[in-house]
Amino acid sequence: MRLRYLNLNLYAPLSQLKVCFAQDAPWEALVQDQPQPCAIHFVVGLNGSGKSHLLRAIASIYIALADGRLPGFAFTLVYELGTATSGKLRSVIFKSSGTAASTSLWQSEGEPIAKNAGSADFEALIEHLGTERLPLFTPRIKEGDYPQTVTDLLPKVLAYTSGSWRPWQDIWRPPLEQVASALRFKPDEQYPFELERPVGWTYQDEASLNGTESAPQDQSPLPHGNDEASDQLDRPILLSDGRPDAALLAVVLQDLMQQRPQEGDDRGLSGLFAKAGWHRLVSVRLRLNLHRALAAPRALQSKMHDLLLVAGEVLALPDPGDRLRVLHFDVDAPVPAVDKSQYLNPQLSQAATQDQALTLMLGEANQSAFSRFNELSRWLAVGLIDDIEMSLRRNEKPEDEFANDSGVMSYSDLSDGEQMVLRRWALFHLLAGQQDALLLLDEPETHFNDAWKREIVSNIEQAMGEDASSVLIASHSAIVLSDVFDEEIIFIKKGADGSSSANQVGTRTFATDPGALMMNLFHTQDSIGSRAQRRIEAFLEYVKQVQTPTDQDVEQLKAVINRLGTGFYRSELRTRLNRWEENQDTRTIHALIEKVGASDLKAGLQDLIDKHKLSKSNPDGALD
Repeated sequence: MRLRYLNLNLYAPLSQLKVCFAQDAPWEALVQDQPQPCAIHFVVGLNGSGKSHLLRAIASIYIALADGRLPGFAFTLVYELGTATSGKLRSVIFKSSGTAASTSLWQSEGEPIAKNAGSADFEALIEHLGTERLPLFTPRIKEGDYPQTVTDLLPKVLAYTSGSWRPWQDIWRPPLEQVASALRFKPDEQYPFELERPVGWTYQDEASLNGTESAPQDQSPLPHGNDEASDQLDRPILLSDGRPDAALLAVVLQDLMQQRPQEGDDRGLSGLFAKAGWHRLVSVRLRLNLHRALAAPRALQSKMHDLLLVAGEVLALPDPGDRLRVLHFDVDAPVPAVDKSQYLNPQLSQAATQDQALTLMLGEANQSAFSRFNELSRWLAVGLIDDIEMSLRRNEKPEDEFANDSGVMSYSDLSDGEQMVLRRWALFHLLAGQQDALLLLDEPETHFNDAWKREIVSNIEQAMGEDASSVLIASHSAIVLSDVFDEEIIFIKKGADGSSSANQVGTRTFATDPGALMMNLFHTQDSIGSRAQRRIEAFLEYVKQVQTPTDQDVEQLKAVINRLGTGFYRSELRTRLNRWEENQDTRTIHALIEKVGASDLKAGLQDLIDKHKLSKSNPDGALD
């Protein structure tokens, strides 16, 4: 999956925005490297320019296509599915002027659009499609026939933000007509007035009422009554609430399964997690709501039945309103000794350990981490599982019983930064091996230290580099941008009237010093902190005013230089110190010359000094 072109209209502040996504970074300059199928693009700009709006606009378009509605603004989106090497490349043009009558979707096999096509080329092509029939393009949805189901043209879209979830959740809400089709009660069914809830009410909100309202006597119905939660997973996925932890658990369980038959074939996940303080998973705890499990469809009831059987320990939580159970799964611990004929899922008989059983509960042995994540997300969506907790080791348990052992700790006890980096790295590996996926990341470097920031692009490439997918990242980090070519960067600039436009980056970024990128892209006055700059420049101005430095001035300048790190100002002050010391040596020599009695000798010594000064000012010149 690759984004090719986006035209937004009447989407504040990105009105009349046109973006061409570069197809290939110029890797041909580096002979030993070739472009990889995964496309990585960055959206940068100053605060308030509209970087996050651009990501949300793209998400809105794909959500609208999945729901069969319109996002509320005019747009044109061109993207590709598949790869040319596989012979299954498809180009898709999705266009709307804001009404269903003006909405159309076109599909083409192969590569009808040149890789270096600009916005004028795309606009000309789209204009031709509106006036005449082009043999390379087939109308999947003609104007006036929207909406229609085109799930085969939908990529897997995942979005994650480190900022506020509210604007993202607003665009992810199902349309009112879809909510109406998934009501808890049938239209002709009578139900008590106290069960009415406002739009947007979730099962977490419902759970917060426990103890303040009397619980109904009947079993708690599921949030999704007629439509299964799996139907919701056909839409783009917003990784909010418990989904980031679900992604982390799915990736770690998949990694454990891969390591056993073939040690080390895990795309470097273990070594990557170790950098964030995660050595290995020790146990998993899931909180199960039995009320909802008993009200679930039969297929989900069967899974919850088996889940209770394979758990190493099941604890009942004292709760006046709900029947809650905490299920413990210990890694490498044997499954409970029960009659395997009790399993409703026969594949569970293959599991020797509790973590293997949990992994198989989330999907068959040959399925991917993404499939297991979808199943776990389904449990979360219908409220069967409302809490995921993991325990881990930071270091391997020492063999010597007297050695210092950091022990086992809860995942929730990790620092915010460690939890964030584990979740975001897990997203990259969640999509490893998936084709036609689009990952939208809104400032993922938040909570990262500089060492982690500089590895973001490398980690994406390691996990998803061989897959035909796209990653679009809104970022403020100059360190991250030094890892990509300027062709892979979309610079959003805000104008005086408040509208924003997309521009090419006017400077080279690949392997560029982050300090230079800070000044060129983010318009900082210098690459150091403003306080340090202000004080050093004041001291430098003071030094320039000194005509005849004293020994105390020289010592003070040396002391300041010794307290500075490497950079421009240290070099500038060092040059000034060299001049002071040179002038001091010259003054000493002049004083000695004055004490010489012979006038000819004085003149000769003075001539040597003048020639020395000339050679210092003109290194290429030669002394006679």
